[in-house]
Formats: sequence, structure tokens, C-alpha cells
Amino acid sequence: MVGTKRLFRFLSLIFFLMVFLLSAISWAESEEGVSTHIELILDASGSMWSKLGNTTRIEAAREALGSIVDDLAARKGIAVGLRVYGHRTNDCKDTKLEIPIGPLDGGKMKAFIAGIKPKGKTPIAYSLLEGAKDFDPAFEGSKVIILVTDGLESCNGDPCAAAKELADKGVVSKIHVVGFGLDKKSMSQLACIPKPSGGLLLEAGNAAELSKAFDEIVKSVLDSNLEVKGVDSKGRGVSIDVTVMKDGDPVLEASGETVRENLPEGNYLVRAVAAATGEEILFEGVDLLPDKLTSLKAVFSSGIIRIRGTDGTGKGITVSCEIFAADSEEALDSFICSDWEMKALLPGSYRAKVGASDSGAATVIEFEIKDGEKLDREVSFAQGKLILDAKDSKGKAVYIDSWVYKAPYDKDSPEEADRNGGTGEVPFTLVPGTYDILVRESNTSTEQWLKGVVVEGGKTIRKELSFAQGKLILNAVDSKGKPLYVDSWVYKTPYDKDSPEEVDRNCGTGEVPFTLVPGTYDILVQEGNTSTEQWLKGVIVEGGKTLRKEVLFAQGTVKLSANGFDGKPVYFYVDVYASPAEDNEDVLHNDNGEGEFVFQIVPGKYDLKIRVDQTPAVLWEKDVEVAAGGKIEKAFSFPAARVRIVPPKKANKRDYIYVSAFLSPSEENGDPVATDSGDGEYVQLFLMPGTYDLQIKTDDDREMEIKGVELGENEKFTKEATFGE
Repeated sequence: MVGTKRLFRFLSLIFFLMVFLLSAISWAESEEGVSTHIELILDASGSMWSKLGNTTRIEAAREALGSIVDDLAARKGIAVGLRVYGHRTNDCKDTKLEIPIGPLDGGKMKAFIAGIKPKGKTPIAYSLLEGAKDFDPAFEGSKVIILVTDGLESCNGDPCAAAKELADKGVVSKIHVVGFGLDKKSMSQLACIPKPSGGLLLEAGNAAELSKAFDEIVKSVLDSNLEVKGVDSKGRGVSIDVTVMKDGDPVLEASGETVRENLPEGNYLVRAVAAATGEEILFEGVDLLPDKLTSLKAVFSSGIIRIRGTDGTGKGITVSCEIFAADSEEALDSFICSDWEMKALLPGSYRAKVGASDSGAATVIEFEIKDGEKLDREVSFAQGKLILDAKDSKGKAVYIDSWVYKAPYDKDSPEEADRNGGTGEVPFTLVPGTYDILVRESNTSTEQWLKGVVVEGGKTIRKELSFAQGKLILNAVDSKGKPLYVDSWVYKTPYDKDSPEEVDRNCGTGEVPFTLVPGTYDILVQEGNTSTEQWLKGVIVEGGKTLRKEVLFAQGTVKLSANGFDGKPVYFYVDVYASPAEDNEDVLHNDNGEGEFVFQIVPGKYDLKIRVDQTPAVLWEKDVEVAAGGKIEKAFSFPAARVRIVPPKKANKRDYIYVSAFLSPSEENGDPVATDSGDGEYVQLFLMPGTYDLQIKTDDDREMEIKGVELGENEKFTKEATFGE
């Protein structure tokens, strides 16, 4: 019996593997003839339930999609997938690949589309970025997204940036957009999505127009009757910008070395512009037919200049270049190159200003470009040497890290020329120029600046630095002399809160040591348990000496408690300000907890801001005086009433409802004071005593209002939602 079971398991495993391999082989064989992958991204947000004539937008979309699915299923050489957003939840990440890209099963896709129930939001940008991941990176054919939407982005995404990113990176070939039931202004806001990839933006107001739009997009995806290629006189590819015009109006704008499109039958003007040189070639009277490919070759006159900067040893360096026509003072192009940088130019005479990016040294070269010529120009910048030698107060070499910047140093946009580290002599080879140098001693991270250091070509300059140091020891204790754990930060004097210059930081219980170069410092000491802070200003540290500073944290205790609805403990928050709070914006301490909590703080007079989320509400307790070793207790009450709305129930399932409470009359109070939603036993709100108007809605736009609900302290109001049913 055992042997029979093992044989059965073995045969079952063999059968499973055969099925898996046969399905994989089937898909691989079908992929051999596939030239295009298409992903439909369908909007299933709540607005798709909106009326459209005698039907709804989602019903019209189902009808049109059914027709186009039948069309796609009849075609060869394509693989199709379906992604839907807004059909499951009200979350901004509700987008899902429901049918992976593969051989199209028309019946399966139509059945799925028929079952979609719009519900949520419109995360267009997120859906585009997720949709791009649905394509096989190894697939070398066309990758096309067709987006169908009846609204604009509603999740704070940037569809324009997402579409541009996908087009710039070549992740997708085209993004086409169909705006369904949208006005002209909304359509114009969608135009940025198809534009970067040269896709189509089409408008549809009903099912017939939607089907027509799908048909036009599919034809553009699968059929091309126009091809424009950019080449130079040697036959090398040239990046071009193509504009196709009909009757004076542009109908297509696209870029690339080769542009292919399918356009309606007619007579067109085609303009090709070389992206690098701006040279323009026009093709007039181009007749396009539906079933015939018209191929145009734009041959541009251009040559290539390559520029490289080197140091005195022939090693490449980063240089900046500006190119001018020989008889002009206006730069045609400017760029940065770290090695051979190639630029295409029209035939003619030119000059280039080449500067060493690190030093600012510059030179001018002249050259002539001929059609089809490739010209190399190498510019040499001779270099000098800088040697840094750092020692401590006893003359012993110390390890340093050093950064060399082009002078003057700009902290917002520093131009780093080189960096190096070591013990003893630290060398640099630099192009001639003036530099600002940051030197950091590695053991203590102490920094020194050498400003305005001049380096000359072919010469060596030495700079000695002394890191003679002193010691600072902090000892933090409480009012009973017990050592406390503290975090400490040392800043260069005077401390600037907008741009602090931190020298060192350390922490510990009892003695907290620092080794510092001689100077004057401002020191922030923070007690670890309460985060209470003290400043030691103008502390002077001398080389070879030790300075001790005792920091006293004598504290008092504050106990706070808070009750809410029915006198039950409530979760609350406190922000502590120096009194008066109107003159002191900085929060000295904050805390939070359920019912009550205790914290310690240094003696002083404080204003307390108490708030709860339950209602929500805010209370102020002013002029609370805390003494060293003393204890203050404060209790707070936040009166509240409870509202429960019961969702209607159908077939053992409750509707998902949205409840909003407005101060009555709601017509004069635009924003709700509290909102919540759900499909459980009830939706619950806590409100301060008063009179309210309640608004209840469902996902399918049913709505009811309860006016003038008067609520007293601890009062409970329960109501079942009904919608005239």
C-alpha cells in the first residue's frame, strides 16, 4: 500500500511538470510571431457610474471594449493584457494587473470587463508606473499602453511626469489616451500624457465614439503607413524631431532616429529637424494611403567634433566647453565633458572656449567642420602640486581627510576639485588656480579651512597644519547629585540655528569627554530621560588643557489625566511651552498617552496645550509653575456625545456608507467637523455637545440627511440609514 501511494505521488508530479512545460512551450511558440504587446488600462473609479445618455459610462465602456477585444482577438502578432484601477477599494494604490499580457482570450477578457464594478479613486500616475512593470523587459517589439479614463488624477500623483519618465527611459513605445465624457479643459490637461511618447489623445462622448477611438488607436499601433528616417551623409543615424501637418495644422509630433506612424489617408507636409544642429528638411505633398508604407529619408549635412581635456601627464580631466560660430559672440552650445564629448555641427568654421572645471583655467581653440567629417581636439592643462602636512601639538603626524574646492567655496553649490587622505604628507595634483581646502583630523573630526591657496603649473606648494588640542569633560547630575545620561552637541561659537557648525557630539552617563582644537564653543546638553535641554554658551577650550563643566538638571514632576465620553479615559496629547506661549513658539516638551501620563521637567512656569483626537478638541492650561522636586497634578475633561449610524443591510451584507457631521445649519458651515465610513455594524462619530446636521452617502450616490440633531454631554444617538427604500 505504501509503495502504491508513492507511485501515485510520483506519477502526479510527472503529470504536473508535463502540463507546465507544455503550457510554457505553447506561449514561447506564440511569442515568436508577436511584434506588439498592448496593455489596456481601464478606469473603474466611482465616477464611471455617471449617466451617459440612457446608459452609464461603465456600460458604454463595456460595450466598446467588447467590440475592440473581438477585433484584437482576430489579429495576429499581438499580445494583450488588462490592468484596472479603482474597482476594489477607495485606496490610491488600488490598481491591479487582472489579465497578464499574453495571447488574447477574448471571451475571458470580455467576461472580466462585464463583471467590473466601479468604486474608488483615479490613480493615473501610479497605474502608469505599475503598468510599465507588466511588460517583459526582454521583449524587443512595441510596448503600448492604452489608457481609458473618465476623470483626472485624484491621488496627488503626477501623470505628466510619469509618462515622460517612461518615454525618456524607453520603457514603453507609446502611451495612448482616450478621455471618456470629459470637457475640453479636462482633455487639455490629459494631453501631457501621450505627448512624450508621440501617442494619440482622443475624445469620446458615447459608446460609438469610444469604439471609434479604440479603432483609431489600434490601427496606429498595428499599422504604419509613414516612416521618416534621419541620417547624415555617411548613412549614420541622426536623432530628429518630426512634425506632420495637414491643412496647416500639426497632426503628429514625434522624435527619434526613425519615426513610424499610421495616419488617415490624405496629403501631408512632413518636417524633419536634426535635434543636434537644428537643420530642417521639408517633404511637401506627401500622399499617404491606408495600406501602403511611405518611407522618407532625411539626409542632413553635418560633421562631428570631439573634445577632451587633459592634465600635463595626458590624463583626462573634466572641462567645460562653449562652441561659437567663427564670426559670432553668441554660443551655439555649451556642455561639460569628462572624456571625449561628441557634438554634431553644420559644416563651417568654429571656435570653442574650453575651461578646466576645477581651476577655471581656460583656452580657445579654432577648427573647421566638413560634411561627414569626424574631428578630434585635445586640450592640455599643465598641473601643479599641493602637499598638506598635519601634526598634533607634539609635532606627531596625524591622519587627515582633505577636500579641495574651487575658490571661492560655495556651501550651496561646492565645486570639488579633488580629495585625498593619509598620515603625514597628503599630496594633490591640480590644474593651476586658486582653491579653498577643508582638512579634517580623523580621530576627532576637527576641521580647519585653508582659504585662497594658489597653485601654479609645474610648481609644488606645501602647507603645514597644527591640530593642537584640549579636553572638555561634561558631568551631568540631578538635584540629588546622581549622574544622568545625556546627549551633547558641540557647536562653533556663535551658534546659528539656521546654519549650525557642529564640531563634535558625544553621550554617556557621568563624565562625557570631548577632544577639541582650541577655540570658543556653544554646547547643547540634553538629558536622556526627559529630553530637557541646557545650553553652555561661550565655553573656551585651550590647547593641552582640560576643562570640566558640571551640568545640573534639577527637575519637577507633572502628572496629567484626561476623560472623554461617559467619563472614560481618553487618549490625549500635551505640548509644553514656556509661559506665555504667545511669545515662545518652540515646544519644550511633548507627550501622549491613554488616560494619564507623567513626565519630568526643569523648574519654571509653563503653558500646556492639551488636545484629543476623539472629538477633536483643544484646551489650554496657563501659568503652570513647576518647582524643583515638586509635583503638579492636572485633570482635564473633554465632554462628548456619541453618534452611531447603522448601514442598511441587503442579503446579509451591509452597504458601505460615508458619514459626515456639520455644525447646524450645514448651509452656513461648509466643512464637516467629523467624518468616518464603513460597512460594519455601525459607523461611529464622537462630537462635542451641540446641534448638528448629519449627511450619509453610499458609493452609488444615494444620500440622506438628518437635520438639527441636538446632542448633550454623554448623550448617545443611534439611527439606521435609509435611502427611501
